[in-house]
Amino acid sequence: MRHLKILVIGHQGVGKTTLIKSVTKNTISTDVNGRTVCLDFGTLEYRDLKAHLFGSPGMRQFNLVRKALSSGSDGVILVVDSTDPGSIREGERYLRELFGVDPPPLVVAANKQDLPGAIHPKKIENILNVPAPVFPTQAHRGIGLDPLIINFIRYLGEIGKGLNLPTLIEKA
Repeated sequence: MRHLKILVIGHQGVGKTTLIKSVTKNTISTDVNGRTVCLDFGTLEYRDLKAHLFGSPGMRQFNLVRKALSSGSDGVILVVDSTDPGSIREGERYLRELFGVDPPPLVVAANKQDLPGAIHPKKIENILNVPAPVFPTQAHRGIGLDPLIINFIRYLGEIGKGLNLPTLIEKA
């Protein structure tokens, strides 16, 4: 079985913990007053792949923790709050701080799509200055997570076979 390390990042309150708890079993969370202070962790299996999701804290003062968690990542899920343009900019900033201009393979969860004022995923894709597909999600309901997670894990498992992420996702 091949093991994958997937980093889940984003600004505080965007739904990283909820996403991880929605798609994995036996989640470990370290939080204080509902805010992640160290990490969230969960695993899931898909075919011959075992994905380990590491959720980073979203508050700025935990940059060192984010940096430590990012080491050796096979892929990144950037979670943004679709109702908060500031969370999109902060998420992109975290991504640049951790990986510079060359991040590992990346997908974006445009979370909270069910809330009034949610920005359409295509517009979020245009706001972000990163080459990544954007998936509409509602993590608290589990909506949109399967296509995001399964396609991303499939893609990470297929790297080296000449596939690119947009093509794989279009085929799904």
